[in-house]
Amino acid sequence: MQSSRKSIINSSVRSSIAKLLAQARDNYSAKKPERSNRCVKMAFELLKKHRTRLPTELRNSFCRKCLSVWIPGETATVSFDRKNDCLRIRCKCGHSKRL
Repeated sequence: MQSSRKSIINSSVRSSIAKLLAQARDNYSAKKPERSNRCVKMAFELLKKHRTRLPTELRNSFCRKCLSVWIPGETATVSFDRKNDCLRIRCKCGHSKRL
């Protein structure tokens, strides 16, 4: 009983986070970066509160340091790191992540 309840909560939280991140992208494209950052912040708070794991496509869509949505060319630069043989995403705040 307890595990089915937990799985239902986790799936609803994941869908809510996906919707919030989609809204963040839409708000950033509508020239509202403050609202976009607020959506990412709410999604991150939901993530911490319910201790859920995100799929990789959502996990790699925002900066965990400044809580801004990553849009290649605008808020993040994507490059190939030959030394470590991986992709590197560098945020506008200076934080970088290897994929």
